[in-house]
Amino acid sequence: MVELERWGIQNNETNAINTTQGLNNAFQWARDNNYQIVALPKGIYLIDKNSSVKLCSNTHYLFYDCLLIKESNNFQGYSVITNDSISNVIIEGVKIKGDRETHDYSSGSTHEGGHGIHSINSCYNVLIKNCEVYECTGDGFTTFMDFSALGGVQHPGHFAKGDINSQGNLDSSKTNYTTVTRYFDVSSNLVKSVGYFYYSGDGYGGYGTGCNLNKTVIKVHFYNVTGTYLGYRNTRSYEFIYLDSLPTGTTQVRFSFLQNFDLMNGNLHYVLCAKIPQFITYMNCKAHKNRRLGASVNGGRFITYDSCEIYNNSNPMAISTGCNPGFGMNIEDGYMTNQKITVRNCNFYDNRAGAFICVSTRGVHLENNKFRGAVNFSGSGDDYFSVNNMYYGPITGRSITSGVELDGTFCTFRNDSIFGDSCSINAGNTTLENCVFSKSTLTLNGETAKVYNCKLTFDDPDKDGVVSFSSKNIEIRNSTFDIRRAKGLAAASYNTTENAIFSNVKFITNQNSGGHYVGTKNLIIENCEFIHTGTIVNYSRMMVSESMRVENSIFKNLSLRFDGGDIYGNEKLAKDTGYITHVFKNNKIVWDIPYTVQTHEARGPGVSFLSIPRIGILDNNLQVIGIGSSLGSLYTMRVFTENHLLLSNNTIVTSNTAGINTTGTIVIEGAYRKGGTTLATPKTTIVAQNNNKINSNIIFSNNVNAQLEKNILGNTLLPALASSAPTFGAYSVGQLLYNSTPIPGGYVGWVCTTSGTANNNPWAANKTYTLNTMVNANGKVYKCIIAGTSSTTAPSHAIGSAIDGSVTWEYADIIAVFKSFGLISG
Repeated sequence: MVELERWGIQNNETNAINTTQGLNNAFQWARDNNYQIVALPKGIYLIDKNSSVKLCSNTHYLFYDCLLIKESNNFQGYSVITNDSISNVIIEGVKIKGDRETHDYSSGSTHEGGHGIHSINSCYNVLIKNCEVYECTGDGFTTFMDFSALGGVQHPGHFAKGDINSQGNLDSSKTNYTTVTRYFDVSSNLVKSVGYFYYSGDGYGGYGTGCNLNKTVIKVHFYNVTGTYLGYRNTRSYEFIYLDSLPTGTTQVRFSFLQNFDLMNGNLHYVLCAKIPQFITYMNCKAHKNRRLGASVNGGRFITYDSCEIYNNSNPMAISTGCNPGFGMNIEDGYMTNQKITVRNCNFYDNRAGAFICVSTRGVHLENNKFRGAVNFSGSGDDYFSVNNMYYGPITGRSITSGVELDGTFCTFRNDSIFGDSCSINAGNTTLENCVFSKSTLTLNGETAKVYNCKLTFDDPDKDGVVSFSSKNIEIRNSTFDIRRAKGLAAASYNTTENAIFSNVKFITNQNSGGHYVGTKNLIIENCEFIHTGTIVNYSRMMVSESMRVENSIFKNLSLRFDGGDIYGNEKLAKDTGYITHVFKNNKIVWDIPYTVQTHEARGPGVSFLSIPRIGILDNNLQVIGIGSSLGSLYTMRVFTENHLLLSNNTIVTSNTAGINTTGTIVIEGAYRKGGTTLATPKTTIVAQNNNKINSNIIFSNNVNAQLEKNILGNTLLPALASSAPTFGAYSVGQLLYNSTPIPGGYVGWVCTTSGTANNNPWAANKTYTLNTMVNANGKVYKCIIAGTSSTTAPSHAIGSAIDGSVTWEYADIIAVFKSFGLISG
């Protein structure tokens, strides 16, 4: 027990100079006399503005019922308790009050350096338990490193093209490598005082233009005092190289790494031997009403906050206002030197700018915390892990250390609950597993985004863009998106994603108008459900530019289209490989709600396809159900055909309650083109077989017939609806077309009585014809292969080509003959 009178200490908030000096003398005497537990009597201790309380190693301090108050001052920075390079220390029970409200800020600048418990330099194994810090001009709890360095190196003066060979000399033929030409002395007392050194970036953690070493293997080469080469070892930037592990006799080192010398430009790197706090633990502590931050890590490794409460920091008080950054906790200065930071069982709330932020940190573990306010994983961070946390505020960030996202750095959320704002991970590789999003939007981009077993429930009629998937590689499995009210579902740009997989995913939408789910090169949808209810129409789309496989899924009451290209910007088509790349198979489409649905640009009541050169639509079931009121004739599936369509084994069924008139329809259209387009309209092959319609229609429109040509094989048209005898396409004897507008006294339809090609454009004399124009003459069909003006005699040849004036006609086929059948009584 500290004897107050013996050391001239006052515990009644007086005599700051003697009290502070007395405490320090007492603690040093206790250390020198091997006292391992030091207790301070109950009271209020005024701490000198020009000094701080300095603790000693190998001591357990018991400060319960003690309040340390910082004497008012005008300094830019101070600390109340300073832990400087101490080890094996426990601090318990102290309360610390800064001078935030009585501080003199008149000298200008930020005055943000006033801290409560300040752990600096080579602190090691320090436990701070049951402590409370409030009203400091800066931060409550801090760790700080120094920036001791063996020196810096600047490109190009300290770098050379090449690698170090087995004799320890520069081999300039290794042009993919860069070597640091400077030698660093590792035998100095500075290095010995910490026991390690390491290669790092500049003061902001960067490596300069044309160089990024966060995921690059760095070689450290060893030399003895005479310059003899002792070999090398691989290391990584910002990782310690311990003196005890060096080859015997090592006195100096230099470095090389896989990097193109010519791409570097003015790069500044350092070899550091910084004194860094390690294994600092805060347990059951409180930080509040501090002016800048509740807690900060400005250099530290294996830093743990456990069961702490960090709240109401940086908010205005009666006299003082807060200052930036203004979070509950900030991990920043030191960048990648900051490693393995653990925050668990803590409660963050009511901090001015947000709850938590980390910048360029290697290894952050957040577990079982409550965060009220913004959480930001920022900078070039490496391996962020969040598990069992509750978030009440926006989550933003990125996890990418190398500048190349493929290099594999992850930001992982597992078993977390996100409520009421947004989650936006802007880069890197993100995994969300067993997470619950309530009234929160979700935005994912970067290299990869994986969503497993998650649930998103959203209900806010004033917000747009509930989900946005723009990562290069997206994989969403066994998850549900329950979007009840929103202005729009999503917003995705064309082709921002390489690969997107949705497996066993439910999208349930109610009062929202839809949106763009994804824009990707390759798409897989399997065993999914897209269900829309509510009173407004959901117009949605997916853009797929190279390939898609959609199967075993349900689409109900939403207007969903699959675009091969982006018709809202530059008109594009999906990539044409010469074979079917887009397949829609074994799906179920249901429509039973009386929406008024637009039918332009592939919008309609069901699923549509456009700008896809070759598509297979197979084994699907379409159900149109009229309940309560007539839905009219519904284009339940529309296909805007480009080069090739395989339509096979599909069934469309319409069922109505009594007195209801609803008809489901599959409509095969010609290629979609906007006015002023430069895209050519291709000739088309359609294979349609074994499709079944029950109280429904399958229509091949006239504009798709115009794209058909005899010498393209495989045109097998089903008996279809038409308003008149066909004028384009190839037909066989017995093929039927049904009248789409039957009337009493008219006919049921038309039957082909002579096989051939339909054509209603008779040859005319002295007429100018363009290339590929089709005409008929003398019972035959001809194709213009050289444009020009016809003569006065119609062509009649039955093989090859013939000249007619300046036109050359190629024989195409016999003209198909149709007769009406099935007189309808009047």
